[in-house]
Amino acid sequence: MTTEPDFKNPNREPVTTLMDLARLNDDEMADGYRDGSEGLPCGDNRSRSYWHGWRNGARDHGHRDRDGDMWDALLVGGIAPGGRGVADLPARIEQCRKLLREMGELA
Repeated sequence: MTTEPDFKNPNREPVTTLMDLARLNDDEMADGYRDGSEGLPCGDNRSRSYWHGWRNGARDHGHRDRDGDMWDALLVGGIAPGGRGVADLPARIEQCRKLLREMGELA
């Protein structure tokens, strides 16, 4: 399994915005992060949430380039430009999820 995006598979599209991140399932991201950190493969049947966590776990624990790739940089630049906004990221994600619930995109 590659860590590279596959735009033909919606579960392999990189997360690039705060709203994208808010749409992901926290439990699945945590499961993916754990497996990625242990160097386990990511099957093609996994969700976008799992894959996002898996890529990050693999990066953070040396199973892929620690500097990440352009997709990592795009997400970080979009949600915390210059490192600003990291401390309040959970609150901002929850604000996005509230909006997504109001729009009917999240339960």
